[in-house]
Amino acid sequence: MSFYFPEQLRSTRYERVYQRLTAVERLMLLREFVGVTYRRRFLFFKNQSIHSRAPGVFRHNLDIAAARQYRRLMISRRVWRHREILSPYLKLIFRHFFYGYLVQGARRVLALERLPSHSPDCYYDFFPNLAAMTWFNRQRPHYYSLIDSLIEQVVADNQRSLYVYALLTASLIKKVLPFAEMGPMAQELFAHHSRPGRTPIGVELEFSNLGRFATFDKPFKGGHSDPLFQNMHYYEAFFLDDVSWRLGGYLDSHIRGRSLLSLPRIGAQPGGFYEYSLVRLDYPRSFSMPLSLDPGLVALYINEVINFVSEIKPHSLHINFEKVAFGELKPQLEDYLCLLLLGGDLGQNEKGAWRERRLADNELRGVIQRRKHRPAEGQTAKEVVEYAFLRLWAPGERDYDYYPVLMAFKGFQYGYNIDLSCRDQVQGMLSWAHNSKALPEAAIIRFIETIEIGWQREGGHPATVCRQAAEEIKRVLNQQNALLKR
Repeated sequence: MSFYFPEQLRSTRYERVYQRLTAVERLMLLREFVGVTYRRRFLFFKNQSIHSRAPGVFRHNLDIAAARQYRRLMISRRVWRHREILSPYLKLIFRHFFYGYLVQGARRVLALERLPSHSPDCYYDFFPNLAAMTWFNRQRPHYYSLIDSLIEQVVADNQRSLYVYALLTASLIKKVLPFAEMGPMAQELFAHHSRPGRTPIGVELEFSNLGRFATFDKPFKGGHSDPLFQNMHYYEAFFLDDVSWRLGGYLDSHIRGRSLLSLPRIGAQPGGFYEYSLVRLDYPRSFSMPLSLDPGLVALYINEVINFVSEIKPHSLHINFEKVAFGELKPQLEDYLCLLLLGGDLGQNEKGAWRERRLADNELRGVIQRRKHRPAEGQTAKEVVEYAFLRLWAPGERDYDYYPVLMAFKGFQYGYNIDLSCRDQVQGMLSWAHNSKALPEAAIIRFIETIEIGWQREGGHPATVCRQAAEEIKRVLNQQNALLKR
């Protein structure tokens, strides 16, 4: 069985590396290198002739896609001369290739495990992705050592081809795929973290070493700098869209429409937030699917993704829940403030006054929004509610993780009627964010009681799970509220 290998690399030592791969490893290499094109091949094939789309020629089309990718995925000589940025960006590339091969291996291993079934309405690779990322993070020193040696090799060889990077990573598959250990680890993850419900959940994560100064509309960067990634100016130059496709990699510069006209006429990209849009299915950004019905596993996945890209600081988190039903109670300002206490970013200014920094520092383009997500061509779009005001924090920064936050927001959506999507309360939230005061105890009690009603309306969790979640949410709210009483 033959697979794609570039003619340009014939009679080089890379051909000998390729020849040592098994047939399965060659197939894994092809899938991982083609990446974005492989995932959106239905778009690629639309541009091919009728003959190329005839039955039996899928193999031929994939060869065409791979050859096109080989020509395109070549780091330019101009960018390669910036030696100070090579190591950080190459580490991201190799890390995503290792991760991709782990996902492919996890998919095969987990097919043999008797794990709970995954909802067909959610992203089909969610659990292989989670298992592979958890494994990578647990073995991070080992993988980092391998990546460092590969970077030394390609820099010494002056090798700019991403195909070569994927090939060299594939040559280590036998050393890094934990076939025997992956199954037991998956069972462990389910036993300790799974809390399945009935409402589809999606998340998007933004990272930046410049924080709120990452976007082009804040050009002076508040005196901050990003020596590692230069504010992701070289995101496209290193083809990070193509290597981070499994995680919905995306550069968010906050530049829209007419704002493009204000860009200076220079060659570099404006930079911005490094985003993992984990609901993203395609690169025209037309289709998306939720991750899972399980807030416990989604919370774990958020932590693992943050650890995976630990050299870029976490900045913000968007959570969306499919709109299944709203409650009856109209939310008051204090109900929204409970959400800010849970998922916002409380901090003190130079005078010691407490503020919620995401709203007070004008970081937001929306607070709560209603959106339409279409899972595939011809399918009916699903309405989702997106909560866009959350701070993304690294594991260990707080004494609680994202699970109580996810549960609280879901209970909020089922317990309250949020048809107005908080538009009538935004000014009150903004005022409180600039001078945050403690909430009355009665407001917290009412909030907990209402989200418990919301969970009952969803009917997705056992009473014991709901009771434990309510206790944890109450603990966090009281703890956060106590800070504001000082």
